[in-house]
Amino acid sequence: MVIVENGSTYTASSTVTAIVGTTAGAITAPATAATAVGANAPTITVSVPAAQNGDRTFRWSVTGDAVVVSGQNAATATIRPGTAGLKEVTCDVTLQRLATVSLRSYLVVNGDGPPVTVTINNGTGGGTYNGNSRVDIFADPPPPGQVFDRWTGTTTVFGANAPLAPLLAHNLITVPATPVTLTATYKAAPAWTLTTVNNFNPQPQPSTSTLPSTPATTTTVSTTLLYYLPSDAIGLVFLVHDTGSSAAAWFETPEGALLTRDLVAAGYGVAALNSLNRTAGTWSAATTLNSNLDALNHVAALNKFLRDAQPAAMKPIFFLGLAEGATAAARYADFLATANPARNVRGTVLYCAAGLQTLAVTSKVPQYFALAANDDVLGTAGLAAARSNAQLLAGRGLASGSVTNAVSPVHPGRFRTLGVSSPAFTTVDATAIWTAVKTAGFLDANNYLKATPTTAALTAALPEAHRTRTADVAAELAAASAAPGLFSEATPRVLAFLNARVAGTPAPAPGRIVNLSTRSKIAYVEDSFSVGFSLAGPDRATVLVRGVGPGLARFGVTGALAAPRLEVYDSAGRLVAANERWDLAGGAATPAQLATATTTVGAFALNAGSLDTAVLLTNLPAGPYTATIKGVNGAIGDVLAEVYDVTRNNTRLANLSTLGKIATNGDLLIPGIVVQGTSPRTLIVRAIGPGLSAFGLPANAVLTDPTLSVHNAAGATLDSNNNWTLDDPATLSAAFLAAGAFPLKTANAADAALVTSVNPGNYTLQAGSSPTAGLLPGGANQIGSVLVEVYEVP
Repeated sequence: MVIVENGSTYTASSTVTAIVGTTAGAITAPATAATAVGANAPTITVSVPAAQNGDRTFRWSVTGDAVVVSGQNAATATIRPGTAGLKEVTCDVTLQRLATVSLRSYLVVNGDGPPVTVTINNGTGGGTYNGNSRVDIFADPPPPGQVFDRWTGTTTVFGANAPLAPLLAHNLITVPATPVTLTATYKAAPAWTLTTVNNFNPQPQPSTSTLPSTPATTTTVSTTLLYYLPSDAIGLVFLVHDTGSSAAAWFETPEGALLTRDLVAAGYGVAALNSLNRTAGTWSAATTLNSNLDALNHVAALNKFLRDAQPAAMKPIFFLGLAEGATAAARYADFLATANPARNVRGTVLYCAAGLQTLAVTSKVPQYFALAANDDVLGTAGLAAARSNAQLLAGRGLASGSVTNAVSPVHPGRFRTLGVSSPAFTTVDATAIWTAVKTAGFLDANNYLKATPTTAALTAALPEAHRTRTADVAAELAAASAAPGLFSEATPRVLAFLNARVAGTPAPAPGRIVNLSTRSKIAYVEDSFSVGFSLAGPDRATVLVRGVGPGLARFGVTGALAAPRLEVYDSAGRLVAANERWDLAGGAATPAQLATATTTVGAFALNAGSLDTAVLLTNLPAGPYTATIKGVNGAIGDVLAEVYDVTRNNTRLANLSTLGKIATNGDLLIPGIVVQGTSPRTLIVRAIGPGLSAFGLPANAVLTDPTLSVHNAAGATLDSNNNWTLDDPATLSAAFLAAGAFPLKTANAADAALVTSVNPGNYTLQAGSSPTAGLLPGGANQIGSVLVEVYEVP
């Protein structure tokens, strides 16, 4: 390229280096190994092609409890296999410091017991294995007119804690010390015929052109509706296809046909529509129901079913989608549930999708996630986001959960699934396909897929008679390798989720906040320190509030507030209770009642006669309250404010807050909370500095750039935020509205906020000045007031 600038001519050139991934080679490793645990246990050797003139570097890793003993950054490494099970061995080979190729191999670690016979009838996975080995067993795909029912025989091998295990066609068992016999059984499935409606629901679609030269136009668009609605349906499932696919795929592909057959056999009606965009096969992402034509097509389908007096339309409604279709399914389910609660939308199932965090913290529709362990589209971050969204939903008391498809060996029976959508397909055909795949070298010694073959390579490997089934074979290989796609292994858990919603089974109650504690300093005469709490619920509540000064001495605190005064006010500013010595006679609660409440909530006892303060507030109605602590007769020093939920009935501590001061640069305000229960709790946590200006605090009195973090009892950081608008402001704003928190302004982006879900336990919230606060234009207050808040998300 010739460049002329300011009268000078330059010739620009570049060097392009082409790197072929196959240059990295493949891992050489044994197929199996014996259990080896402990520092002196035997090791195995694994290797990849060595570097040539320093053209590559290496980094080994292994899953489970296996350990890379030596050679971490060399072409040859030694590995201690660990306990029985499948271990994935990975070597990341970086070629010429430019491109990294991840090589993968699977190692089967055998158990350490004596040989045991495992007999599998109507399935695959039988053989003789060492005791304690981990073995995949598979039921054969059901014959025409039937669906898999359950395993019978030595079902104790599934364990007492796996009630769904006998219903799973694919199981991973641990071989016991005695022989095992398992038989896959099947039950009759109803015969049914799919109804097709072409040109369904014509709608006007305005032109999306923004060019002045192109006049706005309106076209009429319609879709295709496929459905089967039995007269005795217990529910209706809308199936939402993936990008580039179609409604027909749910009924014509092997995994789709297996799923719809099982849904109908379980009593559900099924319906599927094409997305209006047939060029790319994508679904509309418009954020309102009335502007989303694809969502309106689902409404139109429901209306048709109602007009046709189809009973299924009046039963619980579900949405089930794959990948981008799953995201659309979650959005459309929420549209319908919000616009018309009478539609009775009960849940969404998302295959290979992370979902939307906004819906996880605002929607009232339960969600279940079916994930693939090696989903290279979602990636590690997407899989984590899906599990996080499931946790956020559970933390709001909504039914949720997830299942993850793991890698499994490819056996001849895997391809018998192709007969589900093609009755003429035989066991002989399945074996021919498996033999071709094995012969082509796509499978390792243990029959795990080495790498996903290209469409061309797979087609070339298949027998001529089966090359039209390349896509179906690829889908089965994807399911076995835990790549993204439908996988029938999830069906029993999906049905359990749907059936529980139909039955109205309540989700486990979320955890609840039962305590807030904050230590702060009364720094000068007339200074004060406040904590707030809000009660939400139908019952009257009993709350213990304490202001501990002298009692801090037992914890080694010097300079504690010698004589605190505690005052509690309601939302109208009326004094509810006050105290200057916790066991002083004449209070609303006797010293014995206060001591009993202290023991009930697990708080440390206050010394008799101490000037620590405490009030027991009984029969409190729902609403906000403020507890203020100040020094008596000008006393100053450190003080601990505590709020405890004593009754723990149907009324909860829905919001807790602490208004404190950062007096020295580097100091932190560290409220502590306790979450009690057996399920997670979804929370909003905020640290507000600039936003306090809305309540009359001058800009020079607040922390200019607060930072916020959440820590568990071990001190590990679980979540953090610096500027709330850098996270997901739309989700946060929606969560603020749902929880009744005052909105934050984008102009005050330096305020910190996050939404998170925590398991029952003790947590600390750390708020202080951001390390970069001093770099802000015009400088920043690295000391000042900051409001730390915690809200339960309903």
